[in-house]
Amino acid sequence: MKQSRRYFIISVVLVVLSMLLSVKNPLLSQLFGSVTSIILFSGLVNAILLIISVIMLDRYMKHPEATFQSAAKIWQFVILAVIIYHLISGMLLFGII
Repeated sequence: MKQSRRYFIISVVLVVLSMLLSVKNPLLSQLFGSVTSIILFSGLVNAILLIISVIMLDRYMKHPEATFQSAAKIWQFVILAVIIYHLISGMLLFGII
């Protein structure tokens, strides 16, 4: 497997993992008792995962492969949508929206 393909797959896995660690996950409410600790844990972990995902996507874009070229262009917007989703779900949890 080429190195650039590996970067893209790591980026996809990290975004999927970030979606699983959303604030709306009922498992997190069982692990952490208070809402603030859920927000802090989820926000910190998701920020780290998404930053690493963006770095991996950037490394892929430096040496793109023909098979994932169009998917990588769309993947930037998927990462943006995941960030917006996490912001909105956190605001809904606090009752801001």
